[in-house]
Amino acid sequence: MTITRDLYAARNLDFAPTLELVYEGDPLPLDGATVSMQVRLYAGQGGSALASNEAITFSDAGNGDGTRTLTIYPTLAKTALVSMPTGLNEPEVGQADRFDYEIKLTYADSAQDSLWIGGFFLEPGVDNT
Repeated sequence: MTITRDLYAARNLDFAPTLELVYEGDPLPLDGATVSMQVRLYAGQGGSALASNEAITFSDAGNGDGTRTLTIYPTLAKTALVSMPTGLNEPEVGQADRFDYEIKLTYADSAQDSLWIGGFFLEPGVDNT
């Protein structure tokens, strides 16, 4: 059930989108589950993530038509985004740096599902107020 989708953030703002995954069937066993996100220089990079959130808020609700929506609210603080490296992929001035991210659901029994993966594009931002 992995969704491949690029996400965009800016160094001058907290990253705080809302992501929804619509699925069919019984509710997921979410009691005791956690959702986490890591951003790395590239997929498979070892060591510590460049930015991460190990306790993402999420909810799951029925839609009344046999489908359900898992909604997650990933956040990364502006301070974490500002400290990420820049110029690694030699962008033109003002262009975004490209990283990779993964958002993972870990069930109470330690089983895991990768929910979202893709490029994480980090724009320089404009308004520094």
